[in-house]
Amino acid sequence: MADKLWLRVITPSSLVVDEEVDEVLAPGELGEFGILPGHVPFITLLAPGELIYRKDGTEKRFILLGGILEVKDDKVKVLTEFVEDPSSIDPAVARKELEAVMEELKGFGGSSKELKELTRKLKLAQIRAGIG
Repeated sequence: MADKLWLRVITPSSLVVDEEVDEVLAPGELGEFGILPGHVPFITLLAPGELIYRKDGTEKRFILLGGILEVKDDKVKVLTEFVEDPSSIDPAVARKELEAVMEELKGFGGSSKELKELTRKLKLAQIRAGIG
């Protein structure tokens, strides 16, 4: 059994992470889960939330807006449309964005597809504002 994992986080436009790590914590559809070296192979959907990885005693966090995660042979691959470094978020701006999405929801009268997209925007705004 290996003592490290190889993590790749990929968006349609870039390879965000491509490095050896000790542990990965991910936001699953049924709750957060952890991956350590030797984990059994699996594929799962990711919920919007924080992807956390630990390496040599340090921790790195990213905000994801869902995606797919695959574990196989001590390699963890995350495919997602959106990744953001939380350290780049201005809390005041994030709160204003959350308030704007909540106002948009109050007067919503669109289709179920539009509601799904608005709900996704709300979840992202909540995560960015630190309350998701």
